[in-house]
Amino acid sequence: MATDLHAERIALRLLCVGTPQGPVKDVLVPLLHGYHWQRPLHQVIFSAIVSIPTDDPEILRQLLPAKLTRMGFPDVEWEEISLPTSLSREEALALARQMVGA
Repeated sequence: MATDLHAERIALRLLCVGTPQGPVKDVLVPLLHGYHWQRPLHQVIFSAIVSIPTDDPEILRQLLPAKLTRMGFPDVEWEEISLPTSLSREEALALARQMVGA
């Protein structure tokens, strides 16, 4: 389960910051839409990210804290998911597919 939680944190980071090739929210959200998140808080963060109508990582990171607060989660430590990741777009897709297939 620790591996699943690690994968979930990476997926949330990818949704927030994208890859070196650019945003991946448009391809990851459909893949992860039916995923059963291991931590309820991860589900909340995913829902918040999905509800923000942009894939621009900078705007998304600016809007996410307020969105989480309005959803009743003012104390979420969202900074971790706003850290850059070095995964490529292909690796991001592979991670999402692995999560859904697991």
